This record gives sequence, C-alpha cells and structure tokens, in this order.
Amino acid sequence: MRALPVLLLIGLQASACRSTGGRPFPWPSRVQAPAEAIAHAEVIPIGGTYNRATSLLMARRILRPTRANLDFAAYNANVMTYAPDDDSPSRAVAVNRATLFGQTLVMDSLTGSLRDTPLTLEEKQRPIAFAPMLDRLSQAKAEAATGLETARAGVAGETWGLPPRPGRPFQQITTLYLHRGTGGTATAWAKIEFPPGSGLFDNMPDDDGDGFPEVYAQLRPKLSSAQALGFLQQDYLSRTLSTKEVHTWANELASYWYPSHNTDIVPLGQATEWPMDSTEAAVKQALGTVTIHGPTIVVRGKPQGKPVYNVFVVDGIAPLVGRGQSKPEDAADPRAALVHKLKEFPVTVQLAPAETAIESELRDQGGGSWTAWQEQVAPLHRELRRQLERRPKQLHALLGTDGFLFYRRSLQYVVGGDIQAQPTGKNPLPALVEFKNYLAGLGVDLLVVPVPSKPEVFPDKLKGAAVPPAKLPVLNPYGRKFLLELTQAGVEVVDLLPVFLKARGKDADETQLLYQRQDTHWTDRGLRLAAATVAERIKQYPWYAALEPHAVDFSVKPCDFRRPGDLHSRLSPAEQRAFKPEALVAQQVVAPAGEPFEDDADSPIVVLGDSFTGVFERTDCGSAGVSAHLARELRYPVDLVMSYGGGPNVRNTLLTRGEATLRRMRLVVWIFAARDLYNYWDDWEPLAAPKP
Repeated sequence: MRALPVLLLIGLQASACRSTGGRPFPWPSRVQAPAEAIAHAEVIPIGGTYNRATSLLMARRILRPTRANLDFAAYNANVMTYAPDDDSPSRAVAVNRATLFGQTLVMDSLTGSLRDTPLTLEEKQRPIAFAPMLDRLSQAKAEAATGLETARAGVAGETWGLPPRPGRPFQQITTLYLHRGTGGTATAWAKIEFPPGSGLFDNMPDDDGDGFPEVYAQLRPKLSSAQALGFLQQDYLSRTLSTKEVHTWANELASYWYPSHNTDIVPLGQATEWPMDSTEAAVKQALGTVTIHGPTIVVRGKPQGKPVYNVFVVDGIAPLVGRGQSKPEDAADPRAALVHKLKEFPVTVQLAPAETAIESELRDQGGGSWTAWQEQVAPLHRELRRQLERRPKQLHALLGTDGFLFYRRSLQYVVGGDIQAQPTGKNPLPALVEFKNYLAGLGVDLLVVPVPSKPEVFPDKLKGAAVPPAKLPVLNPYGRKFLLELTQAGVEVVDLLPVFLKARGKDADETQLLYQRQDTHWTDRGLRLAAATVAERIKQYPWYAALEPHAVDFSVKPCDFRRPGDLHSRLSPAEQRAFKPEALVAQQVVAPAGEPFEDDADSPIVVLGDSFTGVFERTDCGSAGVSAHLARELRYPVDLVMSYGGGPNVRNTLLTRGEATLRRMRLVVWIFAARDLYNYWDDWEPLAAPKP
C-alpha cells in the first residue's frame, strides 16, 4: 500500500448547528464559509481524510518533540477523546454580559474568526492544547496555574441561563495562543469550542471547518501571569525532549487516558509501517490504502466500544517497540545452564494459606455465610449505589473525604455482587484457570495477584461511610468469595487485601499512604509492600535457591515529583479547582553500575500486568515500579509485560513471544486491578494460539 499525501484538517460543513428559531450569533464574525485551517508549524496531519467525530485513525507527524508539540498532536481535535452529546440545548438562551464566562474574558475581544484577532501568522501557527498544558503547568508551578484554572472553570461553567449539565459543559477552552503585543507585552488568547450540533444560536461560526463551532477571545491579563507565560516559553514550548522522555510521555498519555478511553500502547516490535499484522481487519478495511511509514508511537483505545488508533511519527525519535523476545535456549546462551537447572523442579502451588485465611474470615466475620457477611455491608453498598446513580455518568471520579477521589468502576466492582454470577465472557474464572493450566503444561509456575481497589483499602474515606479507621470492614465479601473459589480451582493467589488493611494501622507513622489520593493507583509505599509480599512467596519455591549464585545487589535513589492524578480530569471543571497536583515520592531502583533498572527480557521470572505495573516504572521518574522493586527484593532481574487497560488480556501479548520462549520461563506473576474481575469493559478472552 502507498502512503497518502499530507492533508490539512479541513471542512466538514460550514455550520454544524441546527436552527434555533432566530437567536443570532451575538459576536462579530467574517466567516461566510469554512476558512482554510491554519496548519501548526511543527505538527502535521497525515494519513488521509480525517473526521474528528467518526474516524478510526488520527495520525500526526511531529517535526520537533517539545512537550507542547506532543500534547497538541495528542489532544487537538482527537477522535479518541470525542464523546457524542445528544442533549443539545433547544430552549431560549440568555446572554448576560455582566457574568458571561465568569468574567474571565476581555468581552470586546470575542469573535467568531481567528482572522479578527491580533495574532500574527507565526503566532497562529503555534497553538497550545489547553488542558494538558494546564496540567503540566500545575505540576511544575501550581501557584502560576491558578489564573488559567479560573479561566477554564469560568468558560466551562457558562450555562446560558439553562440548567447545568455536570460533565458535559456547553463549551470549553481547547486551545491557547500567545500574542506579543506592542511594547513586548504578552497576552493569551483562547479558542472556545462548542460540541457539534450545539443549538445555542443560529449559524454559529465554524472558522476552521471541522464541524465544531468556536469563538476566540483574549483572556483577562491577570489570569495569565508572567510566571505562567515564562514557564511556557522557557520550557513547555521550547525544550526538545529525548527519546526516553518521549517514550515516557506516551506511556503517561495511555495511562492517563485509560479510565475514560480504554487506551493502551501498541508495541511496534520490528514494524516499520502501520497498520500492522495485528491491527483489526475492520480497521484496515475502513482505512483502505492508508499506510503510515515509520511510526514512532501507536496508541489504541476503545472510547465508544470500537477500536480507535492514534499514530504519531516523531522526527528523530526511535520507535516505542516494546520488549523484545528472548532467545531460544542453546548451548551458547550463558543462561542455558541456569534455565535447565530451574526447569528441573516441578510446578508447585501453595493453596492452603489463602484458602484457610479466607475461610477463617468467613467464619469470623460472616458466621459461615456469604449472604450474612454481605448483609453487614449492605447499608453502605446502598449508599454507594445512590451516589453512583446521582453522579452524572460522564464524570468517572467521585468525591470522597479528606481529599480522596474514587474511580466509578472501582465502586461498581465493590457493589457488583457475586463475581461468578456474571455472564460468559465477564466471569474471569475460566480464563484464569485456562491460563494456569497452559503454563503448568510448559513447566511454568503462576501467581495471580489481584490489586485491591482503593475503596476496599480506604473504606473510611468514602462519603457516607461512617467507618471508624480503627475497624476497617471488608467492603466486598464477594471479592473474598471469588479468591476462595479461584484457590479451590487450583490457581494460587497472593492475597494483598489483608496485608494492606493491616498496613493501614501504621498510617500515622508513615509519610505516605498506600494509594494516591487523586489517582486510581498505589503509591511508592503501596507498590513496595506488594513487591515484598510477592517476593516472600517466591523465595519459598524450591527452585529459588538456584538463583543465589547469580544475585544482583540493587540499590535505590529517591525521586520526588508532582502529578494531578488520573481522576482529576474526571471531575467537573468547578470540582477540579479544589484539587492541586499531589506531591509524591518514589524510590528508583538502580543497578550496581549506577544505571536505572531495566526489564530483562531473558529473565525466567516475568511480571505480567496492567497500569498498576506501569505506574512509576514507565511513567514519572521511571524504574521505580512494582517489577523493579520485586527484582530488588529477589536480588535478581525480572521482565515486565504490561498493558495499561488490558490487564485481563495481556496474557495474549505474552503468548506472542512464542512457545519456545515461554518454555524457558520459570514463573509468571500476574498483577492486575481487582476491579476488572467485575464487568471488565472487554470480555476475558480465551487464550490465543501461541506462536511455535
């Protein structure tokens, strides 16, 4: 297939809006027909005709990898983040100029056309994606972001005299432009977009012709401080990122988007073109002859139940290939003797400890009855269901107490009921047993490590819980029931929930909690506790002693940073203003030579997982995740095979390495979010046929 020429992002229609019965657009605009979109100077659309509401592919080339360019390529008019809105206003609207947009704009500057602004052509060619820029600014200089946060909330909070729609603002700032005026004074101009089909006014302007009406306006000068503009000019817009930084950006993007868009990084391997062999046939058919040469980053999502791809070609940056396959065993392989030694031992499981512990919980807390145990937490479950029902479905985060945010799907898991009562495809037990049996046939041990959901570990931080911190209940007895059933089916489980609940008793003596307040994931303390717990079990395998002659003494290096968390953007704009990026610390694992720990694709110990294995390991400071700390605990390197949103089905990613490689493994540690045991957004797929 041949590559299509570079195309500009142009016209869907001159006006995306239905008639509203005579409410004229209230600001000046010279737009009579869609104007030709002004191309970004360093971000170029590629890959054929693009529709930001319906396409299955958005592809862009980044000529220079600054953070601003990468963020613009990912966030501007992206079909991945588009959510259809079928509830457009149809009643009369009020334009109250005294309070319009929270008085965050210079009112006389409002216009429907970019041509009516004082921006120069060069300034128009350097647009900034507003939301990721503001998140980045908040992380680096929280106090400098206050004014822009006010602008975001003020614009999104305008309801035109109609009832508010939480999670579905009538409009929002999507793009920022910087203008250098007379005397060198810098001002900020905003592009404010409305959803397609918005019925606020007749003939709303669509200056760039992409089907989404927009207006432009200058932000009030006090909202774009000199400190904020200075950071943008000196760092965000100008600093060229390294290959490692670009790859980290991509991992953070997929992780950050996952709660809403089910995103993941697609390992490119040796591929030099996209689509790849693994790309869905339906996607290939929809794309026709489109081919992207030299892809650097591929992100796959399922935002509306169908696969959607983002492909980025970043000049000068090596492809994000994923981890390579290890070599088949042969006499020249220095590890061949070790592999042979490890494989002398049979597959073993320790089922009694978890089985005995959970049965004891059932007797002590439930009187031997799952139904009775469930009844003890039923009042709290009813309150959580009420909160879920009242909360707009577009808002995936729910407010807790003490600055805590909770993920909607985690709460749905807690109140979901008996896990095995789910229909075929949603019940995870058959898939877990199938995988265990397959690995056992290859002489490979398996440990299944479900990561407790944040509500299970912090039930006292739920609104309406009235739970004393000194006596934390088991919030989801049916979760305990499933782990018992899994154990009784012969699958060994490392049960983290009792360990975490016990650790909660030491919170007053610790500088960190176990989970981030504003994120779905654990902290450095939480993941290190998990690593130590898993390592304790691994050291009991009869083959573990054979690793001792090959021991590696890893050290750690502190790393601190700030991040808003993946739940912050799942709040309404008004709620977001109450939360600032959380100060976090991690412990980067360092090899004896001084370099950060790297996964070892030839290790006989493989960590298989979802975003809980990626956090801090492939994001933020890096090499500080659960797999790195497991290697430190074991004094032996491990490999990591991960998928941000595909923890249940990451098994098939492992199988692509081929059966010869799988036979050389000794242990697979499968770590995934326990919430995916209930109503996982995709089905628990059967095992794919492994490569020979």
